[in-house]
Amino acid sequence: MAPSRLSLLIAAPVALLSALALGLGVLLHLSRLDEATRAIDESRLRFTLGELRADVEARMALGMPLAGLPGVGAALERELGRDPAIAAISVVDSAGKTVFHAGAPDPAAPALLARQTARDWLLRETGGVTLGARLSQRDGAPAGTLLLRHAMRRQQDAVALVARELALAAVCAALLTTLCFVFGVDLLVRRMRRTLAGMHAALGDGAPPKQAIPHANALVGDVNVMAANALHDLAAARDTLAPAHASAPLAIE
Repeated sequence: MAPSRLSLLIAAPVALLSALALGLGVLLHLSRLDEATRAIDESRLRFTLGELRADVEARMALGMPLAGLPGVGAALERELGRDPAIAAISVVDSAGKTVFHAGAPDPAAPALLARQTARDWLLRETGGVTLGARLSQRDGAPAGTLLLRHAMRRQQDAVALVARELALAAVCAALLTTLCFVFGVDLLVRRMRRTLAGMHAALGDGAPPKQAIPHANALVGDVNVMAANALHDLAAARDTLAPAHASAPLAIE
């Protein structure tokens, strides 16, 4: 049973609004999910960088120069092995020279440090983030900077996967909602039409059935027979009364 045109006209705006609401809900959910996962990753990276800075500064507190600290390179390699998404970790001295490095080459480190003045900073870039932590000697003098580059590919892939699943669920929900609403409205419209038809029939507004209307020719024939019988009876009555009128004396005034 196909829905009527009226049902489609009534259901179309509601179906469109439902689809828009579902789409906006999906986009809002994805935006919040992206922010939440990014915040979690950045918080974890800050903690990792803070531990590395504490380790390097503890070694410098023994009075050794930054370039000659033992075990720093091994510590960077260890952190790099814990998180495959870390692209590179570097220790840069105050002159902008890289003294320890683990991971992919990072030739832009000196230029990047020249634009940052805070003790701890985070720079969001396309496809990843870069974190920096200033190193200080025991007397508080600046000694260098720890740099960590982290690729957000895993986080982006996870969000993209959730986006695909939510988009598919939203499309299915929109289709089911539209179909249910269209057929629901169609049933309601048909019921209203039956109710109105019954009301018209009860009030006599509807046309009477054809079999209840007498045939016009039969009525005309009956009327003609009745008229002929009446004329015959009238003529007979006149013939009967004619002799009585003829023999009656004239009235004398």
